[in-house]
Amino acid sequence: GFVCICSLLYEDMNFSSSVCLKLHTDFEKYEVFFFFPDMLSNPKLIPVRGTLNVVMNQNVSLSCHLDSGSPPIRYTLFKHSQKVTTLIRPDLTPGLFNLTINSASDMGEYKCKAENNSTGGGKYSNSLNFTLKEPISRPVLSSPTSQAKKGQNVTLSCLSENGSLPITYIFFKGRQSISTPVKMQKREAAVIFLFINSSSDFGIYKCRAENSFHNNTKYSNSFNFTLAGIHSQALIISLGLILLLFVIGFALAIRFFIIPSYKASELFECLVSFSRDAHLCCQYSVWNIMLQVELRSWYFRMLSSLLLISINNKTLTRQNL
Repeated sequence: GFVCICSLLYEDMNFSSSVCLKLHTDFEKYEVFFFFPDMLSNPKLIPVRGTLNVVMNQNVSLSCHLDSGSPPIRYTLFKHSQKVTTLIRPDLTPGLFNLTINSASDMGEYKCKAENNSTGGGKYSNSLNFTLKEPISRPVLSSPTSQAKKGQNVTLSCLSENGSLPITYIFFKGRQSISTPVKMQKREAAVIFLFINSSSDFGIYKCRAENSFHNNTKYSNSFNFTLAGIHSQALIISLGLILLLFVIGFALAIRFFIIPSYKASELFECLVSFSRDAHLCCQYSVWNIMLQVELRSWYFRMLSSLLLISINNKTLTRQNL
């Protein structure tokens, strides 16, 4: 036979153990046994649904669990080293923390801490960070220059000011894509380089932006390159037409107002004046007819010149294209 004598070997607020002395009845042999409680393992913090990508006002759950440890277990959740909430489990059941993502301030580093009555200080888990998924805003397509000419290199930039990263951009001319997808990990514009080689390179350009937010694809504004020099040529033509119209108007005023008035006065003087000979009146009539013929000839020459100027400018524009 034998008897057991057990006593407390060590105890404080952090750890306790005991020793048991087993004495045989013949007092010739004895055995010593040490009994230790289960040590706490490092807790693990994981998202319940397996994803850390969240949207605004979404409910999320975090699970903090241990592989070993003596219950009861006290779990505490921290965000940026600040205590959020505490749970106590009578066994090794994981601590489940329910959160709501209400604003960007709810993003950040989360950790949990596990403690029991046998260990002091507790142990901390791994850290988790949520990623906020935001819908993208309409991208803006722009270029340093809006005018180009044949043989010139130009650039196009596409940027969405809002939306969770990364953002993927694609450039289009009409309905045809002209670039491979460009994924931007930072809030920076995607840029492509173009070479204006022919008139077919002038047209409507757009870009498309999308991110991981579900069903969130948006197209930019339209952008057009215009042929350099077209505006200056149009301005010259417009000024020339205005000047020509002024000259034509002045000529018509001479024809229909000044000359008839002068003619009437001369004829009246010729008819009533006894100091004039009859042949002078006839001479004036001939001069008047010749003047009218010359004005009409000049008028038609001006119209022909205007037509030639218009044709030459159209030909020049087509050659530039």
